[in-house]
Amino acid sequence: MAKAAVIEKPKTKASKPQTVWIGNGNEAVARAIIQIGYDGEGYYPITPSSDAGEAVSKAFAAGETDIAFVPLTSELAAISACAGMAIAGGRVVDVTSANGLLLKIEEMPAISGLALPMVLNLSTRDVSAPLNIKNGHSDLAACLGMGWMILCAPTVQATYDMNILALKVAEAVNLPAIVAYDGFHTSHANRRIEIFAEKEDVREFLGEKPKGTTIFDVENPHTFGPYMNDDLINTKVQIDAKMARAYEVLPGIFEEYAKWSGREYGFVERYGADDAEVVMVMINTGGETAKDAVDRLVGRGEKVAVVIPKVLRPFPEKELVEAVAGARTILVGERVSQYGASNYLANELGAALQRVGTKAEIIQRTYGVGGLTLTSEDAEKLFEIAQGWPNLDDADEQKRKWYYGAWPGDIDYTPAVKIEAATGEDKSLNIGAEKVNLRELSQMPIRFEKHAACPGCGIFVNLNLFLRGIDGPVVVFFNTGCGMVVTTGYPYTTFKVPYFHNLFHNASSTATGVVEMYKRFRAQGKLSKEITFIAISGDGGTDIGMDQVIGAALRNDPFILLEYDNKGYMNTGAQMCYTGIKGQRNSNAHIGPQQKGKTTHHKDVIEILRGTNCSYLFQAAESNAVDMIRKARKAQQTVRDGGFAFGKLWSVCPLNWGMKESNGPASVKAAVDSCLFPLYEIEKGITTLNYDPEKRKKKVPVTDAFKLMGAGFAHMMKPDFAEIVADVQGEVDRRWARLKAKAENEIL
Repeated sequence: MAKAAVIEKPKTKASKPQTVWIGNGNEAVARAIIQIGYDGEGYYPITPSSDAGEAVSKAFAAGETDIAFVPLTSELAAISACAGMAIAGGRVVDVTSANGLLLKIEEMPAISGLALPMVLNLSTRDVSAPLNIKNGHSDLAACLGMGWMILCAPTVQATYDMNILALKVAEAVNLPAIVAYDGFHTSHANRRIEIFAEKEDVREFLGEKPKGTTIFDVENPHTFGPYMNDDLINTKVQIDAKMARAYEVLPGIFEEYAKWSGREYGFVERYGADDAEVVMVMINTGGETAKDAVDRLVGRGEKVAVVIPKVLRPFPEKELVEAVAGARTILVGERVSQYGASNYLANELGAALQRVGTKAEIIQRTYGVGGLTLTSEDAEKLFEIAQGWPNLDDADEQKRKWYYGAWPGDIDYTPAVKIEAATGEDKSLNIGAEKVNLRELSQMPIRFEKHAACPGCGIFVNLNLFLRGIDGPVVVFFNTGCGMVVTTGYPYTTFKVPYFHNLFHNASSTATGVVEMYKRFRAQGKLSKEITFIAISGDGGTDIGMDQVIGAALRNDPFILLEYDNKGYMNTGAQMCYTGIKGQRNSNAHIGPQQKGKTTHHKDVIEILRGTNCSYLFQAAESNAVDMIRKARKAQQTVRDGGFAFGKLWSVCPLNWGMKESNGPASVKAAVDSCLFPLYEIEKGITTLNYDPEKRKKKVPVTDAFKLMGAGFAHMMKPDFAEIVADVQGEVDRRWARLKAKAENEIL
């Protein structure tokens, strides 16, 4: 049986009562956040970290916590709000993953440079492209030089404990801290763990937040974040000094926590034979999995061990060197590659060993990228590679740095054509926006097919209907969202036309770049064919990407931007977005004694864009098909004339609204007839109503729509929500009256 590499001490008995609790890593993070009693959390959803914030939001609605839980419009906005909370003296926490982390990065050195202690939970996920939502450590690697302390949580138990420890050390040295745990492998793994029975014990362990200078000190005002040139290097020296201080205080914090909780942590963990000749170094779940392989190998008399770093910043050089001492071969396995160079942890360990003169061979293997699960059998195979080094038969395995789990392609493989490219778009000629020829539309080629959307989803009903009015060649751009995810699962595609996806919020700016080259190459005579460019957003894309949308509108860039408005971040689990309805239930806007769903009225994107003076804006719905097709024609003519067109399409989401699939068409009609979603257009500043339910004597109350829109809105029928419903009805009526006034007066 494997033995620990350090002298085993009797298990510390907890001085504070613990209780058994069952949940996954994200829920354990949320449990720690609630027990700590944070003042604020900035939040933006991204898989696989979203659930951690949702659980806090649910607890807030239920009155279990009074945290200021603030959903923001982007990852950068979320961490910027955290910076504001911290400079105001609050205890602050955030959660993120992958590309969300990259969006935060602009703010992260500012937070460490300003000495603001906070905790960021990083549910690790590989950074795209291509888009992938599974585990990898490329996001973690991006944090190494940000001036943030980094603690690694290899288990669900550790995600809970490390959150408490991270805040303790952050406040001890005035630096922010990251708790990194593996996406899905830990974030979604349900385990039986121990937590403090009483939140007061957690808060007593942490103590009161240390007093510091805040933005509220109006009697003794300070300037935070000044402009700095030559003195900047001295600020960086201070960050290094604080890291050194963290290295000094962490052992004491670990020891104190062990006495309170009975659970022991340190800079590194070594598991295996005391006299191991082959040592494998892995972070988080990879190291935990390798323990099973160590058990088998040591049981057969082999001298192996695994070392699991628990702290990456400050880098525990002394402890790591001691943990691998005596090994002739060290295999460093990482869920990330530093392309064109040795990998991150291998480099740092190698430099540390060089300084003490260790002659051990270091080989590197990148594994598990994109969520590939490392099994104990895989770990055993990696040990075999290390044991046989360098006398291996396979040429690739003889390389010091290589990949484990990659497979070669077949150069002779020719994939079968699953979808035919769209041809013959010129069969339909745009004969004018005011006239729709239904016979002509029957000849229009379909641009999308064979998608994997949920039954009843409104996205492709809307898009295919709209595209009936677009003739000629088309290029489409998609923001990340349901519309993207259900259409391009590798190696398949829904699209019969050219397509480009470039992250959650970037479609409009990407389209701008393409149309600039389109204009340039046409002027140079390199392109002759007329192409219509259409960017497609939804699932909250006009929250995180609103600045880019406004920029395109202000420039009046010649492309069409469509938003399928499904009232939430549906692709990440139905979180709140600002186009959602007041009172709507979301996974981060719950119903309870302290909160009644979304707290603000729906964002009016069309009216926001009115102020840009762009060429053409409109709202359209599948319930009024001819109107939508006519607007498609007008939008296409707008961009052909050199202007920008934006259209919002009401898009039902049966899955996340909790609606019967068959209710989709009726709910759309009710939204239009209630003026919750009025049909109108703004052409060069002039407003035209395309459908007036009042004149047709068809206007209905908003509750007629809510009745059909499912569980996300059903509570609005209860007496407790009468005031909110009246407020929504009043806001809808006010906007409708304003819209009619604008349609009646060209000056407005």
